[in-house]
Amino acid sequence: MKIKFWGVRGSTPTPERRNSRYGGNTPCIEIRLANGTLIILDCGTGCRALGKSLLREFGEKPIAGYVFLTHFHWDHIQGIPFFLPLYRKGNAFLYHSVLRKGQELKQAVEGQMINPYFPVDMTAMGASRHFYELGDQPINLKGAIISSAPLNHPGECVAYRVDADGASFVLATDTEPGSYFHDRAVREISRGADVLVYDAQYTPEQLRGEKKGWGHSSWAEGARIAEACGVKRLMLFHHDPENDDAFIDGLVEKARQEFPNVSAASEGAEIHLPQEESARQVLVTDHERRVERRYHVELPVRLSWKGPDGQTRSATGVSRNISRSGIYFIAPRDLDFGSPLDMNLLVPDEITHRGDTHFEYRTRPVRQVDCHGVLGSHVPSLGIGARLSPAVEAALAS
Repeated sequence: MKIKFWGVRGSTPTPERRNSRYGGNTPCIEIRLANGTLIILDCGTGCRALGKSLLREFGEKPIAGYVFLTHFHWDHIQGIPFFLPLYRKGNAFLYHSVLRKGQELKQAVEGQMINPYFPVDMTAMGASRHFYELGDQPINLKGAIISSAPLNHPGECVAYRVDADGASFVLATDTEPGSYFHDRAVREISRGADVLVYDAQYTPEQLRGEKKGWGHSSWAEGARIAEACGVKRLMLFHHDPENDDAFIDGLVEKARQEFPNVSAASEGAEIHLPQEESARQVLVTDHERRVERRYHVELPVRLSWKGPDGQTRSATGVSRNISRSGIYFIAPRDLDFGSPLDMNLLVPDEITHRGDTHFEYRTRPVRQVDCHGVLGSHVPSLGIGARLSPAVEAALAS
């Protein structure tokens, strides 16, 4: 099971430079099963980029997908009119909801395209669309067991859990702690999950003050749930529009003091489950993958970055392969994946025959996957794909 994040921002899109690392598109998550089944969780503005990616991948072949909506607030459905595969005849998408019956679901999804809100209506879409109401019981979807749980949010919302390919993934966004019924439901659906993606829009201080009753949660509650329920990895999600990259870095740092294996979801990040699976990350886009040559290079790398407190931190890892524009390396899991990284890679004289050669550059992580036993059997680690700075691209080309 592969998970990819296309939108991670809450409430409204924020296409601002200060949010460039984590991203400004609203929620959309792609799940691809080992058998090729496509599952889409929520259709915020992130699904525009997902749609373009699917068209590149499938070409002229028909696309079929299963869409599960957590609720109908605009930030979770506003990307639907811009999802290009819906405009192509021969494609098929099946929409599911716990909160609306079939016809009500259809009206909720298509209503945002009626006059005067959008220049064309749903008749412009050539793909077939089907709408289904989910009950309280889990369903079996092409080998995946999908279950839901009610969340404490104005207008109602649900969490989804996907159990497939020997792993489990939970999305619990738009929920506020404090309701015994809903808090218990979140913990039940999260129990033993490999990955829990959890609403962390506000700080604990905000939840005790001006944001109480707004229907969102915090990193602190996410860490408590992850610890109590045996979650392997926690990912903070639904980032507040006011929170820039540095602020989210600080939330991650605080959360790690309570639950070590936590990160913040970012656009473009990928996770392969189960976590014991060997890393098979791709560093560059589909086009780049076809034209760039990648070299297998296993060398020690030294990494450094600035934490939210301004202090420089460091870690060591090992490179696995490198191309003109990207590098894939293994690093300890406590690495701050959301931050730009300064990397020093040493190519020894045994290889160059011209003395030791250092490459020093800044990298921008774009993807990650859990690894085990790579840096030592007791060292939790990540496989990280990162883009190289232009200076290093030139050095490698020379």
